[in-house]
Parts: sequence; structure tokens; C-alpha cells
Amino acid sequence: MAAEIEVYTTEPCTFCTAAKTLLKKRGLDYKEHLVFGHTPEWDAMMELTGGKSAPQIIINGEAIGGFPQLQNLDKQGRLAELAAEG
Repeated sequence: MAAEIEVYTTEPCTFCTAAKTLLKKRGLDYKEHLVFGHTPEWDAMMELTGGKSAPQIIINGEAIGGFPQLQNLDKQGRLAELAAEG
């Protein structure tokens, strides 16, 4: 079973693009939510993740943070583990 990955992004956003690129490179599918301040999507992102900046990434219901956290998980091999837990 594949991991459930949600990515809250905005435009323009270099870190959002980097996060999506990394996930694609690893062959991981994700659902993207485009957010802007003071929209229902933004409010949902803040409620789910506590994050006030994009991107915010959720894997299997767990808020992991932004691109630096995603990159660290990947470097530690934890991204593959989380993806396999789907």
C-alpha cells in the first residue's frame, strides 16, 4: 500500500518546488493543496500542521514540516521507511 502524502504549497515558492521534485524523484505520489493566506486551505494547513509557511508536508497523517525536514528524512533513509508504511 502506498503512503498517503499531502503537500501544502503556494506560488511562487522555491522550497515547495524542491519538495515536490524530491518526492517525484523518489517515485512517491502526493496530493497537492495550493494555499494562500486567509483561505480555507490555509486554515486547514495551519490546523493540521501548526506551520505558518509553505510547504508543509504530511505523510500518513503525520505532519513532518517543510522541505528541510523532508530532505533530512530522505538523507536518513526515513522517507523510504515512512513511504513503505503506507
